[in-house]
Amino acid sequence: MGRLIYLDNLRSFALLLGIVFHSAIVYASDIKYAIQTEERSEILSYFCYWIHSFRMPMFYMISGFFSAMVIEKKGTSFYLDGRLKRVFIPTIFGLVFLAPIQYFLMEKLNSPNLGLMEFLTSFFTKDKFQHSHIWFLVDLFLFSMIYVLIQKPLHHFANWKPFQHLSGKIYYLIGFTFLLVLLAHTQFGKGESVYGIFKLTFVYQFAFFIVGVFCYFWKEILFEASMPKLKPYAILVWAIVVSLLLMELEISDPLWIYFSYANPMFRISHIFLWVLSPFLWTVFFVFAFVQIGNKEGKMGTYVIEASLPIYLLHHPISLTFAYMMKDSPYPLWGKFLFHNLFVLVLSFLLYEILIKRSRSLRFIFGLKVS
Repeated sequence: MGRLIYLDNLRSFALLLGIVFHSAIVYASDIKYAIQTEERSEILSYFCYWIHSFRMPMFYMISGFFSAMVIEKKGTSFYLDGRLKRVFIPTIFGLVFLAPIQYFLMEKLNSPNLGLMEFLTSFFTKDKFQHSHIWFLVDLFLFSMIYVLIQKPLHHFANWKPFQHLSGKIYYLIGFTFLLVLLAHTQFGKGESVYGIFKLTFVYQFAFFIVGVFCYFWKEILFEASMPKLKPYAILVWAIVVSLLLMELEISDPLWIYFSYANPMFRISHIFLWVLSPFLWTVFFVFAFVQIGNKEGKMGTYVIEASLPIYLLHHPISLTFAYMMKDSPYPLWGKFLFHNLFVLVLSFLLYEILIKRSRSLRFIFGLKVS
């Protein structure tokens, strides 16, 4: 198996889509966020719910896929060394230096005279410490460590192929994910956390990481596959329908309400759509990126390498811009477009001028040091 360029590009796409998501959510109605403007858009609300319905599960599915591939080809020691350098070190840096910025700005909204040092002395405590956008790296590192511990029985189970056809395998994986998440939700709500790790979200994302492992061993779903001409568009239509239904349930039946207090049929339907949406969108985007994102090139190689540092940098920049511009009188769409432009340009400039050219910063941000 050669390098799967389209999956590298799709993983970078999932990360960088978060830049637009974190800009849009500042101006979105029906969604609570750290810093938001008074004027908000329902269109951007739909846009945010759409991105949120598939982006991170797709990212973790691809991460699980590559984890299985690396361990099979290079061994566990090589994999652990890569997780330490590529994930753990950027995680520690992000938690210490980047994550506090979000909560400092949130506190400044209520206490304008709050000083940074005063805030930091209370932030790094069990009761107040949170991960901000670094949560995805915390979870990814923990997923990787759990996977190392269970890889042998998991690989043995993955090599057992109870279904010959793709549809059967997809139904099996959807059923596994749905039952695992549903079982977890009967025990805790979406808002429950321990040391900044949200329990239900952790189980949900880990299920997709494991799905990625199965995709590697089964050589299905995340692989190139020929489809009837109209099938990708049928999947796209279903994915849109599921995302719209999921949005309505996210608003009317929020998962932070415990399962025992919810309407069982609505809640079970909610969990099922929450699980189904990433599968549909991932299958569609795999098809799309096989068509348009499967060639090596300087730009693609650059984005693949730059995506993690840029993603880590963009969030505090985005929140700082939102904090400074939240009360400005400019039109909403003008602020939104300039917000994206400002964050993208500054994030790429910081990467190009500082991180890319510094051995120490490359190491801190999880890049190879030549």
